[in-house]
Amino acid sequence: MTARLMLCGVLVVLGVFIGRATMAHSPQGRVTEQELLNNDSVRIVLLPYPPGAASDLHLNVGPEITIVQEGELALYAKGKREALGPASALWLPEASAHLARNEGKRPAKFWSILLKRCE
Repeated sequence: MTARLMLCGVLVVLGVFIGRATMAHSPQGRVTEQELLNNDSVRIVLLPYPPGAASDLHLNVGPEITIVQEGELALYAKGKREALGPASALWLPEASAHLARNEGKRPAKFWSILLKRCE
């Protein structure tokens, strides 16, 4: 077995163990995520965040791409804060602990593309 496949296996077990495998969790009661696609390879969701909304700290087993459509989003990952505005994107490698927060005064809307396969 290659080292990459072994790493993928370990990350899957870790993700399942902590209950966050391939899914980001939206703030309770304040965000209604719209799932556009969910298959063996990818999960794509559209997330509207009202002002003050924030996710919990979580990680995804595979890589994630966050694309802001409207408003502004603060994404905390790898020990730093990234400010994302409309039409900006951020790549998060697999197993990156992160959280997203709308720190602005206007609603934000962003896409989360969660890649599941390690091949």
